[in-house]
Amino acid sequence: MKTFGSFSRVVGLCASTALLSSVALGAPQTGSAQVRSVKNSVWIGNESAKVGDVAKPGSTVKTGSGSSTSLYLGVNGPDVNVRENSMLAIDELSFDDAGVETVITTKLGLSQGEIQGRVNKTSSQSSYLVTTPKTTAAIRGTVYTIRANGDVYVWEGCVDVVSGGSNFNVCKGQALTFSPAGVASVGEIPVGVVKPAFAVSVSGQAPAIIGPVISPIKGAVPARNAE
Repeated sequence: MKTFGSFSRVVGLCASTALLSSVALGAPQTGSAQVRSVKNSVWIGNESAKVGDVAKPGSTVKTGSGSSTSLYLGVNGPDVNVRENSMLAIDELSFDDAGVETVITTKLGLSQGEIQGRVNKTSSQSSYLVTTPKTTAAIRGTVYTIRANGDVYVWEGCVDVVSGGSNFNVCKGQALTFSPAGVASVGEIPVGVVKPAFAVSVSGQAPAIIGPVISPIKGAVPARNAE
């Protein structure tokens, strides 16, 4: 009886361990942003950044005048370029690959300056959000430029943008910009806006969508109807 009792306890312990392991495997994993390049003055928090450093969720990346850095976000991106005089908060980077489709969550906060990004197409349950003081942009399968003043430029795919209670759908070759009075409108990307190095030419091409455009922002207004 003693042997049988010990064996039962071992079996029970193994079953519990297996259950805990399966639960752990199903938990979302935390991503990170690795520094791929540094030009002049770049900081992660209060520390000077160098190639190979990692910006974890909860940290802030800052660039000085004439400075820039490129970040590799892995499945959460993959790419974000932080341009000069910018401040980017890495609010959330996570992914859960336990199900049939990998669910990816990316949240970035741009309070100053400009970023350029490339986002791979993801599952319908995934989300990639960039917030500024004026806008929230929902992005999937896209190449974009976003400025802290609220301007959004789309080089590939489409971006759903919420600003001041209004929703806009901005697609390839288009930009959401603000008038001096603060009124948002959608039109062609203005001449002189720097195109990201990883964006293909948009000249003479109709808007095209990369991957499914299923936005977490409901009720977005198609760009052609925006005023």
